Amino acid sequence: MRKFRYAASFLYLIIWIVYLFARKYLLLNQQNIVKAWLIIGGLLLLIWWLIFAYLHFFSFKRTTLRQIDKMDGLDFEKYAAELLEKSGFENVEVTPATRDQGVDIKAELKQETYGFQCKRYDHPVDNSAVQEIYTGCAFYHLQNPVVITNTKFTSGAQELAHGVGVELVDREILTQWLEKIKTRKANSAH
Repeated sequence: MRKFRYAASFLYLIIWIVYLFARKYLLLNQQNIVKAWLIIGGLLLLIWWLIFAYLHFFSFKRTTLRQIDKMDGLDFEKYAAELLEKSGFENVEVTPATRDQGVDIKAELKQETYGFQCKRYDHPVDNSAVQEIYTGCAFYHLQNPVVITNTKFTSGAQELAHGVGVELVDREILTQWLEKIKTRKANSAH
């Protein structure tokens, strides 16, 4: 989303430069200035919509793990929610960033409820994430706790998850998941 903000700011700057150039060199009168602003505003809205459409609809299937590694935690949560929706989950809801009780995303699949804890780290995820999602799912009465990360899990996290029934989605599984979604998109395009 940062790229979107940068692109929008850059386009806004260009439109201001075009307006100032037109005003100075084309000697616009008061009536023509209103028309010029309406045209510039319309162009700005069109360009804004095109950028948003491109980033939202077309960039998802080109997202790589390298790009995920550069996301912040909230962007990773939103991306994971979108990934869940594209995988068939329903009623996908990203919880508020604070006071989420350890559950970043709530979703449903085939009459079962899921709670997801998203950890976008540059080091292995320890067992605290497993503890958080396990208790968070108990708090929200969700049936299936899952921790998703862009890295891997420590042996302690794996041991605890196995013991209490928390599913772990590490970098390898996330890669497979992304490829599955991309393949499904490519096949549905044909």
